[in-house]
Amino acid sequence: MNLELKQNIWKSDESGLGFYCVNIFECSEKNPELKELLENNILKEKEFGPIKTMVKELKEPTDYYGSILLNKIEISDFKKLDFSDFNSEFQKYWKDEDWGEDLPIFKKNFELAISNLDKFELSIRNFYYINTEKIDSEKLTDPNFFTYLVCVISTEKESNKIITLTFGLD
Repeated sequence: MNLELKQNIWKSDESGLGFYCVNIFECSEKNPELKELLENNILKEKEFGPIKTMVKELKEPTDYYGSILLNKIEISDFKKLDFSDFNSEFQKYWKDEDWGEDLPIFKKNFELAISNLDKFELSIRNFYYINTEKIDSEKLTDPNFFTYLVCVISTEKESNKIITLTFGLD
């Protein structure tokens, strides 16, 4: 299976309180499984954004995506969601009492990222959601530079277009 990056959008809020990244890939086959996508490096640091300075501080340099250690994550770390559940998952996460002034920026970044996907029929896509606050700390870089990091991989049954969405604050 081949993956080709067709579009990369990385934007950081001017206040530095959050960013989003949208990647659109074209795959050599339609509707690949999450396992295949992970094995074919759908999550690559070079498609993430400008975080090179952090690499020097990692205790054990390895392959990572944000703070996620790619050699340690498993398919079971992801939640498979339809579009309605995808939206609900974010709404639920935003209700956490620990949010500060970065929450409105996260919500704005979410809206901006989704607006970049107007050519896709999101209601028929599958979404594989991972939140670094919900996985074992052994699966994260040491030190973990992120206050929050959420990533979503999206596929569609009749399409070879794969979308990744990443939201975070480092």
